[in-house]
Amino acid sequence: MKQANKSPRTDPRLKKCPFKEKGVAYIDYKDYPLLKQYVDYFGNIRQRYYTGVSLKYQKMLKQAIERARFMGMLAYRK
Repeated sequence: MKQANKSPRTDPRLKKCPFKEKGVAYIDYKDYPLLKQYVDYFGNIRQRYYTGVSLKYQKMLKQAIERARFMGMLAYRK
């Protein structure tokens, strides 16, 4: 029987928020390269569990992605 990868799972609480570390005050909807990192292939916003983004910045990120979609910069779905 094959064994799965033995690397232990990392605790999601140990992840550091990338926005909080940089001291970001506002997430701009026009910053396409940044927003693209947090949207998967199908156009869904990635969950906080996977990205490590704090709740405050996840809400700002969601609003920025919605604004970018409305302006036609990001697709709603693929």
